[in-house]
Amino acid sequence: MSVEAAIQVIGGKWKLLVLRSLLLNGPQRYNEMLGTVREISAKELTRNLRELVGAGLVARDPGIGPVARYQLTVLGQGLMPTFTSLLSWGMHLRPAA
Repeated sequence: MSVEAAIQVIGGKWKLLVLRSLLLNGPQRYNEMLGTVREISAKELTRNLRELVGAGLVARDPGIGPVARYQLTVLGQGLMPTFTSLLSWGMHLRPAA
């Protein structure tokens, strides 16, 4: 059951890439994330951020002024070993050059 729960929370192409961006780059503003998550539309980024905030993996800090920053929560930071494993596994999928 726990695998299914995890997939529900982080499943989908964009959620994983948004989380990766926050893990690698630290807290970011919305427009910064549009630049670091390649090919994501503004609508998809907004939807995925809302879902990740709702799941408790990402926190939205209103900050000073009109621009909010997004950062991983402690729960979200717990994904680092998972991403490290995915990176290692993904390196084996690359065809030899």
